[in-house]
Amino acid sequence: MEDEADLPSGVTIRDFSPGDLAAVAEIASASAEAAQWTPESYSELAASPGSFLLVAEGRSSLDGFVAAHSAAGEAEILNLAVRGKARRNGIGTAMLTAALQRFDRMGLMSVFLEVRESNAAAMGLYQKSGFSVTGRRKRYYRDPVEDAVCMMKRLTGTGS
Repeated sequence: MEDEADLPSGVTIRDFSPGDLAAVAEIASASAEAAQWTPESYSELAASPGSFLLVAEGRSSLDGFVAAHSAAGEAEILNLAVRGKARRNGIGTAMLTAALQRFDRMGLMSVFLEVRESNAAAMGLYQKSGFSVTGRRKRYYRDPVEDAVCMMKRLTGTGS
């Protein structure tokens, strides 16, 4: 789907399909730092105009997902998680890159996200991908209560 040269060996980034729901829900529930949605929420998001859900398919299982939404010329990364055994192998970077490429093709000008302040790995991924800190939302997350760090990246919005 996206630029295969940037993907870890044996991994494909593709659009979510209904058969992926159980694996996506499993990955999310095993990722305490990810937003915890109901399984139905993923299917609803994937079917919503301006939204998409991409999955990273490894050799034998789904290894991650990224959920995103766009409106009024802006995009938002809503949730991103990688299966524990597949972390630190470039899958998160590949999924984020695929989402950013799609936003760019959609002609969007900026992308936003929130991340738990304690999630240093995710903050590093986002900063490496060109996101910068724009603010903080106090006590935004629950279980445990924690601030959200708000981040943003400008896009070219070329639609190409």
